[in-house]
Amino acid sequence: MENNPRTDIELTPLKAEIEAIFSERNIDEDCDTIARLLSPYREVVRELLIQGNYAKAVTILLEVLKSLTYHFVEDEHYNYFDDMYSPDYVCQDMMEAVIDAIKGGNFPDVELQHLKDGLDKLKHTEAYEDYGTPYALNIWEKFERKTK
Repeated sequence: MENNPRTDIELTPLKAEIEAIFSERNIDEDCDTIARLLSPYREVVRELLIQGNYAKAVTILLEVLKSLTYHFVEDEHYNYFDDMYSPDYVCQDMMEAVIDAIKGGNFPDVELQHLKDGLDKLKHTEAYEDYGTPYALNIWEKFERKTK
């Protein structure tokens, strides 16, 4: 639990892997190192969606977004960029891939609900309410408004 000071979450292997990316040693200008280390998850999510493994794709997206949301505030990532928070772009790409899969019409209702529930929790975080991070939530909200 050394990488994650939060004791209220289960540190699954996936969560531990993602949390390690957000290590303070990886914080640099625009948080580019964190974004670079998150990039493989973008590719994994895309591949999982192509394979129809929606459950795992949603789980990875939500875990990345949860960690980003937490560390953005806890580790004060907002002090490391002016115009571009690089990890947010990786998350936006993942969100857009998920939205494209939903538009494709094959996304299972149970996974869609899991996604909605997870994103709804993130909308009420300090990172999103005060800083608009992760911007992927904004993309999701725009998509939801269009589909209603």
